[in-house]
Amino acid sequence: MIAERGSSVLVEHLHRRADVQGIPLSGTFELTPMCSMSCKMCYVRMTAEEVKASGKRLRTVEEWLSLARVMKEQGTLLLLLTGGEPLTYPGFRELYRELRKMGFVISINSNATLIDEETVRWFAEDPPQRINITLYGASDETYLRLCNHATGYTVVTRAIEMLQDAGIPVKLNCSVTPDNVCDLEKIIAYSDERKLVLQATSYMFPPLRRDETSVGKNARFSPEECAAVEARIRLLQRGREDLLKYCESVESHCVLEEDAMFDCEGDSVRCRAGKSSFWITWDGRLLLCAMMDNPSYNVFEMGFPAEWQALRERTQAIRLPAECAACDSKDVCRSCAAMIYTETGCYDKKPQYRCDLMRATGPACRALLKEDD
Repeated sequence: MIAERGSSVLVEHLHRRADVQGIPLSGTFELTPMCSMSCKMCYVRMTAEEVKASGKRLRTVEEWLSLARVMKEQGTLLLLLTGGEPLTYPGFRELYRELRKMGFVISINSNATLIDEETVRWFAEDPPQRINITLYGASDETYLRLCNHATGYTVVTRAIEMLQDAGIPVKLNCSVTPDNVCDLEKIIAYSDERKLVLQATSYMFPPLRRDETSVGKNARFSPEECAAVEARIRLLQRGREDLLKYCESVESHCVLEEDAMFDCEGDSVRCRAGKSSFWITWDGRLLLCAMMDNPSYNVFEMGFPAEWQALRERTQAIRLPAECAACDSKDVCRSCAAMIYTETGCYDKKPQYRCDLMRATGPACRALLKEDD
């Protein structure tokens, strides 16, 4: 854990310098939209038939490697491989090994359903920095209900244990939805038992990239339910004292009222997106991050250096809602550009779901604290 904290501090330092200098330090290759599961809230999944019908194609291993060579010259060091499920990508092993030879520090996002003994063996020969695995439930029944995978829990937990036994670093994520919230305590208990970091959240982005009509909508909780589940996550993972401090922090800030007057310019993009990090989709579009498809630049047609510069300039021009800039709760709300864009369909409109969520957070924390007395 100490080594992990040290690594995080170093990465943060590198990103701060890269932000200032405009270096594309951290990138993502979204190799494929295809997946071995079909989760209700997914923002990108497509079937092979849907990919074919789109008129687009998966990029080849050599295309990704050619792009990676240029990225390396531009200063990219950290690389995330994801999907869909990246292990469904033809040539994944070849691509991974060649990227490692180039010197990239690689992490992988996976649902772990395709990780078997052979996969673990060749990962162990040249391990990634980390494999991030989303744990969607604590039973096969939950996986079937949420992910349409009848043996998901059995397969995934077996993969996690094999990876740990092989000494390959694993981090767990959990997307908490109405379909798996019943397993929350068991999911956290499993992460504790396996001594794994678990990042759980009940906020689900609207899947605009999959469905452009889904602005502000997803298979998710109401704002009030989302606040209650987030409070439970904090209590279970960090304890009562931390929840109380968080509650007091939230209550000390006021969400801007509907008819409030303000006179300020909207904030610029506050995260690393378009400053020192980027996302490249399976069909070759350069994006700020996974959730936002505007702006979008085709790096395989126009080249990475020119399109990275165009993305940086467009990012600098983006202004988020003036209401958010004026809101006293903005630092506890932490509504990012992706949240605003997917909740509203643009960058300069107030994300009402997030406002309602913040208004519900204090009462939700207080109710849980009272229940826990």
